[in-house]
Amino acid sequence: MKLVNFFIEFRLKIKQYKLAFVFLFLFWLSGFLFFLITESGQNLGIIFLYSLTVRSPIDAGDFANLYALLWPILLEVIVFGFIIGELLEKYNPIITSRILASHKKNHTVIIGFHHLTKRIIESCLECKRPFCVIEDDEEAVEDLINAGQPIVVGDATETTNLKLANIEQAKEVFIIVGDVRVAIICTEKIRKMNPKVPIYVRAFEDHVQEYLKAHPLNAHPFSTSKWTMESIEKWTADKTGNAIVIGRDSLTHRIAYHISTQPEREVYLFDDEHDGIEFVVNERLHIINEFARFLSDLRDHVNMESVSQVFICWKRDSEFDELLYLTAKLHLRYPFIRVFVRVFDEELVELVKKYNAKTFSSSRRAFKMLQKEVPPDSAICSSNTIK
Repeated sequence: MKLVNFFIEFRLKIKQYKLAFVFLFLFWLSGFLFFLITESGQNLGIIFLYSLTVRSPIDAGDFANLYALLWPILLEVIVFGFIIGELLEKYNPIITSRILASHKKNHTVIIGFHHLTKRIIESCLECKRPFCVIEDDEEAVEDLINAGQPIVVGDATETTNLKLANIEQAKEVFIIVGDVRVAIICTEKIRKMNPKVPIYVRAFEDHVQEYLKAHPLNAHPFSTSKWTMESIEKWTADKTGNAIVIGRDSLTHRIAYHISTQPEREVYLFDDEHDGIEFVVNERLHIINEFARFLSDLRDHVNMESVSQVFICWKRDSEFDELLYLTAKLHLRYPFIRVFVRVFDEELVELVKKYNAKTFSSSRRAFKMLQKEVPPDSAICSSNTIK
């Protein structure tokens, strides 16, 4: 990888200095032709040395002397300046990552950086399959860029960025974004650029999935929250008592709504960013537009003695401290409450389990389900995964 990056950077340097080298060549050519005409009695080897100012004609005129003065200066500024100044300078890694992406063929393209994206990348690296990522948040993919991975930083709905990812020669595409508009636009543009490539699109609403599946898009939509709900439904089946659900995304809302449809159960949804959900709210679903960090935040709205289940569905890495603190306090003060915690980092599972909490991962579940949807030659197919 480092060797490939070096040659790409070298090519970019040459391209950057293209006009300077062309000017240097034309200047040398003019000198060579001048000496070829004025020193016709000399052989080509001597004339070539004259043009390089290694030798000088005995009766050199004004032009020959001016040429002998300017040539070393131009040579030093352009050639030696290029070698010493530019090649020792670290080139912009973002540009290098784009060039790496544009050279990929028969590869996996992942649009959007998400926990599921990380699992797909890990599979590609493990199976040594080519891939590239398109993401508009440079900070989110900074580690991948610095590691020399093929990343296109930019808006995936822009045709230029799709071409930089060489969509025309992609083997498969995974669109993992939360914005439905972006997902649809990307799918439509990709299908025009590559009529045959399999496109797997994360989409929550049923009508959007139907649109994506229809001709001419012929995409394969999926919902990570729907897949995860298969486990949630088992954990909540035939349960009594009220429930608390904490989080912000569609999975959080789906859990809250599902429990609220069960007989004689009240659900308290703590979502500090939204004041509504995608489902029809019933009288047993109470939405609290606050960030529940401490037990006191919960007790202000809920009688904790009536609660039997708590689902903590935060997904930001920066909130894991709050998640662990709240889980520990619930276990200490209300040991009769069953706590379910969404965890994306497998290394943190054991920390949560210490407090008798059940962990689950929507991205892990989605990845396993996706493995069943893709063909055998896919980069994420379970049969290709190195054990």
